[in-house]
Amino acid sequence: MAKVDFLTPVGRLVQGDAFEAQTKNQQGQPLITLSGQPTQRYFIAVAFKKDDPGFPALYQKMVDAARSSFPTLFDAAGNCTHPRFSWKLMDGDGVDDNGRQNNTKEGFAGHWVVKFQSSFAPRCFFAGHYAPHEQIQDAQAIKRGYYVRVAGTIEGNNNPQKPGLYVNLGMIELTQARPDLIISSGPDANSVFGGGAPLAPAPVGAALPTPGGFAPPAAPSLPSPGVPMGAPSLPGVPMGAPAMPVAVPPNPAFLAGPGGGMPAAPAMPGMPPAPPAPPAPPAAPAYQMTAAAQGFTRDQYVAQGWTDAALRNAGMML
Repeated sequence: MAKVDFLTPVGRLVQGDAFEAQTKNQQGQPLITLSGQPTQRYFIAVAFKKDDPGFPALYQKMVDAARSSFPTLFDAAGNCTHPRFSWKLMDGDGVDDNGRQNNTKEGFAGHWVVKFQSSFAPRCFFAGHYAPHEQIQDAQAIKRGYYVRVAGTIEGNNNPQKPGLYVNLGMIELTQARPDLIISSGPDANSVFGGGAPLAPAPVGAALPTPGGFAPPAAPSLPSPGVPMGAPSLPGVPMGAPAMPVAVPPNPAFLAGPGGGMPAAPAMPGMPPAPPAPPAPPAAPAYQMTAAAQGFTRDQYVAQGWTDAALRNAGMML
Protein backbone atom coordinates (compact mmCIF):
# COMPACT_ATOMS: atom_id res chain seq x y z
CA MET A 1 0.00 0.00 0.00
CA ALA A 2 1.19 3.53 -0.77
CA LYS A 3 1.81 5.95 2.05
CA VAL A 4 -1.27 7.86 3.18
CA ASP A 5 -0.81 11.51 4.16
CA PHE A 6 -2.33 12.74 7.41
CA LEU A 7 -2.72 15.98 9.35
CA THR A 8 -3.77 15.63 12.97
CA PRO A 9 -6.05 17.89 14.95
CA VAL A 10 -4.45 19.91 17.73
CA GLY A 11 -3.13 17.70 20.51
CA ARG A 12 -0.80 17.91 23.49
CA LEU A 13 2.79 16.68 23.23
CA VAL A 14 3.10 14.27 26.17
CA GLN A 15 6.19 12.18 25.39
CA GLY A 16 9.37 12.42 23.37
CA ASP A 17 11.32 15.31 21.91
CA ALA A 18 11.03 16.90 18.47
CA PHE A 19 14.72 17.82 18.35
CA GLU A 20 16.54 15.05 20.22
CA ALA A 21 17.70 12.08 18.15
CA GLN A 22 17.99 8.76 19.95
CA THR A 23 21.14 6.85 18.97
CA LYS A 24 21.26 4.19 21.70
CA ASN A 25 18.85 1.57 22.99
CA GLN A 26 17.88 0.91 26.60
CA GLN A 27 21.01 -1.19 27.12
CA GLY A 28 23.21 1.73 26.01
CA GLN A 29 24.16 0.03 22.76
CA PRO A 30 24.20 1.90 19.42
CA LEU A 31 21.02 1.64 17.38
CA ILE A 32 21.61 -0.32 14.17
CA THR A 33 19.54 -1.65 11.29
CA LEU A 34 19.35 -5.35 10.45
CA SER A 35 22.14 -4.73 7.95
CA GLY A 36 24.34 -3.45 10.77
CA GLN A 37 24.31 0.23 9.81
CA PRO A 38 24.11 2.93 12.52
CA THR A 39 20.76 4.65 12.71
CA GLN A 40 18.84 7.15 14.80
CA ARG A 41 15.22 7.92 15.54
CA TYR A 42 13.04 10.82 16.59
CA PHE A 43 9.95 10.07 18.65
CA ILE A 44 6.99 12.00 20.01
CA ALA A 45 3.62 10.96 21.44
CA VAL A 46 0.65 13.33 21.17
CA ALA A 47 -2.59 13.12 23.18
CA PHE A 48 -5.93 13.95 21.53
CA LYS A 49 -9.15 14.46 23.49
CA LYS A 50 -11.50 11.51 23.05
CA ASP A 51 -14.36 13.81 22.08
CA ASP A 52 -12.27 15.78 19.57
CA PRO A 53 -14.36 15.80 16.35
CA GLY A 54 -11.18 15.78 14.26
CA PHE A 55 -9.71 12.60 15.69
CA PRO A 56 -11.98 9.98 14.02
CA ALA A 57 -10.64 11.01 10.59
CA LEU A 58 -7.07 10.25 11.70
CA TYR A 59 -8.19 6.97 13.27
CA GLN A 60 -10.02 6.01 10.08
CA LYS A 61 -6.85 6.50 8.06
CA MET A 62 -5.00 4.20 10.46
CA VAL A 63 -7.70 1.53 10.09
CA ASP A 64 -7.75 1.86 6.29
CA ALA A 65 -3.95 1.54 6.10
CA ALA A 66 -4.02 -1.54 8.33
CA ARG A 67 -6.76 -3.26 6.33
CA SER A 68 -5.08 -2.47 3.01
CA SER A 69 -1.67 -3.71 4.18
CA PHE A 70 -2.90 -6.82 6.05
CA PRO A 71 -6.25 -7.82 4.49
CA THR A 72 -6.06 -11.38 5.83
CA LEU A 73 -5.95 -10.09 9.42
CA PHE A 74 -9.44 -8.56 9.19
CA ASP A 75 -12.75 -10.41 9.25
CA ALA A 76 -15.76 -9.73 7.02
CA ALA A 77 -17.03 -7.10 9.47
CA GLY A 78 -13.75 -5.19 9.25
CA ASN A 79 -12.43 -6.14 12.69
CA CYS A 80 -8.75 -6.98 13.22
CA THR A 81 -8.29 -10.59 14.34
CA HIS A 82 -4.61 -10.29 15.31
CA PRO A 83 -4.32 -9.84 19.11
CA ARG A 84 -0.93 -8.10 18.92
CA PHE A 85 -1.38 -5.80 15.94
CA SER A 86 0.73 -2.69 16.57
CA TRP A 87 -1.62 0.28 16.06
CA LYS A 88 0.70 2.97 17.53
CA LEU A 89 -2.34 4.09 19.49
CA MET A 90 -2.64 4.09 23.29
CA ASP A 91 -5.76 4.45 25.40
CA GLY A 92 -5.05 7.13 28.00
CA ASP A 93 -7.56 5.44 30.32
CA GLY A 94 -6.25 1.89 29.77
CA VAL A 95 -3.05 0.13 30.79
CA ASP A 96 0.32 -0.11 29.06
CA ASP A 97 2.00 -3.36 28.02
CA ASN A 98 3.59 -3.55 31.49
CA GLY A 99 0.20 -3.50 33.18
CA ARG A 100 0.55 0.08 34.49
CA GLN A 101 -2.37 2.48 34.41
CA ASN A 102 -1.92 5.07 31.66
CA ASN A 103 -4.09 7.63 33.44
CA THR A 104 -1.32 8.17 35.99
CA LYS A 105 0.82 9.69 33.21
CA GLU A 106 0.33 13.43 32.81
CA GLY A 107 -1.91 14.35 29.89
CA PHE A 108 -3.10 10.78 29.18
CA ALA A 109 -6.45 10.53 31.00
CA GLY A 110 -9.43 11.14 28.71
CA HIS A 111 -7.26 11.05 25.57
CA TRP A 112 -6.13 8.86 22.70
CA VAL A 113 -2.32 8.96 22.48
CA VAL A 114 -0.67 8.40 19.09
CA LYS A 115 3.02 7.54 18.70
CA PHE A 116 4.94 9.17 15.84
CA GLN A 117 8.49 8.27 14.79
CA SER A 118 11.03 9.11 12.10
CA SER A 119 14.62 8.37 11.19
CA PHE A 120 15.06 12.04 10.31
CA ALA A 121 14.46 15.21 12.28
CA PRO A 122 10.95 16.58 11.70
CA ARG A 123 10.59 20.09 10.31
CA CYS A 124 9.03 22.35 12.93
CA PHE A 125 7.13 25.64 12.47
CA PHE A 126 5.17 28.16 14.50
CA ALA A 127 1.50 28.31 13.51
CA GLY A 128 1.05 30.65 10.55
CA HIS A 129 4.79 30.86 9.76
CA TYR A 130 5.60 28.16 7.21
CA ALA A 131 8.28 29.67 4.95
CA PRO A 132 11.52 27.64 4.76
CA HIS A 133 13.49 30.37 6.51
CA GLU A 134 10.94 30.36 9.36
CA GLN A 135 11.61 26.75 10.32
CA ILE A 136 12.20 26.53 14.07
CA GLN A 137 15.87 26.11 14.94
CA ASP A 138 15.66 26.55 18.71
CA ALA A 139 15.60 23.08 20.27
CA GLN A 140 13.92 24.54 23.37
CA ALA A 141 10.98 26.03 21.47
CA ILE A 142 8.76 22.93 21.60
CA LYS A 143 8.46 21.31 25.00
CA ARG A 144 6.43 18.44 26.37
CA GLY A 145 3.11 19.85 27.49
CA TYR A 146 2.77 22.29 24.55
CA TYR A 147 0.04 21.95 21.90
CA VAL A 148 0.94 20.87 18.38
CA ARG A 149 -0.34 19.49 15.11
CA VAL A 150 1.56 16.74 13.28
CA ALA A 151 1.78 15.96 9.58
CA GLY A 152 3.23 12.78 8.09
CA THR A 153 2.30 9.48 6.49
CA ILE A 154 0.79 6.16 7.57
CA GLU A 155 1.60 2.74 6.09
CA GLY A 156 1.82 -0.92 7.01
CA ASN A 157 5.14 -2.18 8.36
CA ASN A 158 5.34 -5.13 5.93
CA ASN A 159 6.20 -7.46 8.80
CA PRO A 160 3.93 -10.56 8.88
CA GLN A 161 5.58 -11.78 12.11
CA LYS A 162 4.92 -8.48 13.95
CA PRO A 163 2.24 -6.74 11.89
CA GLY A 164 1.49 -3.12 12.57
CA LEU A 165 1.63 0.43 11.29
CA TYR A 166 4.29 3.04 10.71
CA VAL A 167 2.93 6.46 11.73
CA ASN A 168 5.72 8.49 10.18
CA LEU A 169 6.67 11.86 11.67
CA GLY A 170 7.18 14.54 9.02
CA MET A 171 6.38 18.05 10.30
CA ILE A 172 5.27 19.61 13.57
CA GLU A 173 3.32 22.85 13.98
CA LEU A 174 3.57 24.55 17.37
CA THR A 175 0.05 25.91 17.86
CA GLN A 176 0.26 26.96 21.47
CA ALA A 177 3.22 27.32 23.84
CA ARG A 178 2.10 26.72 27.43
CA PRO A 179 4.95 27.22 29.91
CA ASP A 180 2.43 26.65 32.72
CA LEU A 181 1.72 23.12 31.38
CA ILE A 182 5.27 21.91 30.70
CA ILE A 183 5.70 18.22 31.45
CA SER A 184 9.08 17.99 33.15
CA SER A 185 8.83 14.43 34.43
CA GLY A 186 8.13 11.04 32.90
CA PRO A 187 9.98 8.82 30.42
CA ASP A 188 12.13 10.13 27.63
CA ALA A 189 11.94 8.71 24.12
CA ASN A 190 14.65 6.11 24.73
CA SER A 191 12.83 4.58 27.68
CA VAL A 192 9.57 4.49 25.71
CA PHE A 193 10.70 2.62 22.63
CA GLY A 194 14.35 1.60 23.13
CA GLY A 195 15.14 -2.08 22.77
CA GLY A 196 18.01 -4.44 22.16
CA ALA A 197 16.83 -5.96 18.86
CA PRO A 198 18.22 -4.48 15.60
CA LEU A 199 15.80 -2.41 13.59
CA ALA A 200 14.60 -3.71 10.24
CA PRO A 201 15.31 -1.44 7.26
CA ALA A 202 12.18 0.66 6.95
CA PRO A 203 10.81 3.84 5.39
CA VAL A 204 11.25 7.17 7.11
CA GLY A 205 9.41 7.09 10.40
CA ALA A 206 9.52 3.33 10.97
CA ALA A 207 7.94 2.76 14.35
CA LEU A 208 8.79 -0.03 16.73
CA PRO A 209 6.12 -2.72 17.24
CA THR A 210 4.40 -1.77 20.46
CA PRO A 211 0.85 -2.76 21.43
CA GLY A 212 -1.83 -0.15 22.01
CA GLY A 213 -5.15 -0.26 23.83
CA PHE A 214 -8.64 0.96 22.95
CA ALA A 215 -11.64 2.50 24.65
CA PRO A 216 -12.64 1.44 28.20
CA PRO A 217 -16.36 1.20 28.97
CA ALA A 218 -16.64 4.77 30.25
CA ALA A 219 -14.89 6.36 27.26
CA PRO A 220 -16.58 7.59 24.05
CA SER A 221 -16.67 4.96 21.32
CA LEU A 222 -14.75 5.40 18.08
CA PRO A 223 -16.73 5.01 14.85
CA SER A 224 -16.84 1.65 13.12
CA PRO A 225 -14.11 1.16 10.47
CA GLY A 226 -16.85 1.01 7.86
CA VAL A 227 -18.12 4.54 8.55
CA PRO A 228 -16.62 7.09 6.10
CA MET A 229 -14.98 10.06 7.67
CA GLY A 230 -14.20 13.50 6.35
CA ALA A 231 -10.66 14.83 6.45
CA PRO A 232 -9.83 17.09 9.41
CA SER A 233 -9.90 20.79 8.69
CA LEU A 234 -8.72 22.66 11.76
CA PRO A 235 -7.09 26.09 11.56
CA GLY A 236 -3.96 26.68 13.60
CA VAL A 237 -4.59 27.97 17.10
CA PRO A 238 -3.00 31.44 17.48
CA MET A 239 -0.09 31.76 19.85
CA GLY A 240 -1.29 32.90 23.26
CA ALA A 241 -4.83 31.64 22.72
CA PRO A 242 -6.86 30.65 25.80
CA ALA A 243 -5.72 27.52 27.54
CA MET A 244 -6.94 24.25 26.08
CA PRO A 245 -8.54 21.98 28.70
CA VAL A 246 -6.72 18.81 29.58
CA ALA A 247 -9.29 16.84 31.59
CA VAL A 248 -12.06 15.55 29.32
CA PRO A 249 -15.43 14.46 30.74
CA PRO A 250 -17.34 11.72 28.89
CA ASN A 251 -19.48 13.04 26.05
CA PRO A 252 -23.13 11.91 26.59
CA ALA A 253 -23.74 11.91 22.82
CA PHE A 254 -21.07 9.24 22.38
CA LEU A 255 -22.46 7.13 25.22
CA ALA A 256 -26.10 7.29 24.10
CA GLY A 257 -25.89 4.15 21.95
CA PRO A 258 -28.64 3.15 19.49
CA GLY A 259 -31.28 5.82 19.17
CA GLY A 260 -29.03 8.41 20.78
CA GLY A 261 -27.67 9.86 17.55
CA MET A 262 -24.49 7.73 17.37
CA PRO A 263 -23.91 4.17 16.12
CA ALA A 264 -23.44 1.32 18.57
CA ALA A 265 -19.85 0.69 19.68
CA PRO A 266 -17.96 -1.48 17.14
CA ALA A 267 -15.70 -4.38 17.94
CA MET A 268 -12.32 -2.97 18.82
CA PRO A 269 -9.51 -3.48 16.23
CA GLY A 270 -6.88 -5.82 17.64
CA MET A 271 -9.34 -7.87 19.71
CA PRO A 272 -9.62 -11.48 18.44
CA PRO A 273 -13.01 -13.22 18.19
CA ALA A 274 -14.00 -15.30 21.20
CA PRO A 275 -12.97 -19.00 21.07
CA PRO A 276 -15.24 -21.83 22.25
CA ALA A 277 -15.48 -21.54 26.02
CA PRO A 278 -13.96 -24.39 28.10
CA PRO A 279 -15.47 -25.23 31.51
CA ALA A 280 -15.06 -22.24 33.79
CA PRO A 281 -12.80 -22.64 36.86
CA PRO A 282 -13.87 -21.32 40.26
CA ALA A 283 -14.10 -17.56 40.22
CA ALA A 284 -11.05 -15.75 41.54
CA PRO A 285 -11.54 -13.05 44.17
CA ALA A 286 -10.08 -10.43 41.77
CA TYR A 287 -9.38 -10.12 38.08
CA GLN A 288 -5.84 -9.22 37.03
CA MET A 289 -5.14 -8.78 33.33
CA THR A 290 -1.69 -9.59 31.93
CA ALA A 291 0.35 -7.85 29.24
CA ALA A 292 -1.06 -10.36 26.73
CA ALA A 293 -4.46 -8.66 27.09
CA GLN A 294 -3.04 -5.70 25.12
CA GLY A 295 -4.50 -3.16 27.53
CA PHE A 296 -8.11 -4.37 27.25
CA THR A 297 -10.07 -4.88 30.46
CA ARG A 298 -11.91 -8.05 31.45
CA ASP A 299 -15.25 -6.32 30.94
CA GLN A 300 -14.28 -5.39 27.36
CA TYR A 301 -13.41 -9.01 26.54
CA VAL A 302 -16.58 -10.29 28.20
CA ALA A 303 -18.60 -7.84 26.10
CA GLN A 304 -17.06 -9.45 23.00
CA GLY A 305 -18.03 -12.98 24.08
CA TRP A 306 -14.96 -14.08 26.02
CA THR A 307 -15.29 -16.04 29.26
CA ASP A 308 -12.97 -15.91 32.27
CA ALA A 309 -11.80 -19.43 31.46
CA ALA A 310 -10.97 -18.49 27.87
CA LEU A 311 -9.05 -15.42 29.04
CA ARG A 312 -7.00 -17.47 31.49
CA ASN A 313 -6.32 -20.21 28.94
CA ALA A 314 -5.07 -17.53 26.55
CA GLY A 315 -2.77 -16.13 29.25
CA MET A 316 -4.60 -12.78 29.25
CA MET A 317 -5.86 -12.92 32.84
CA LEU A 318 -4.51 -14.37 36.10
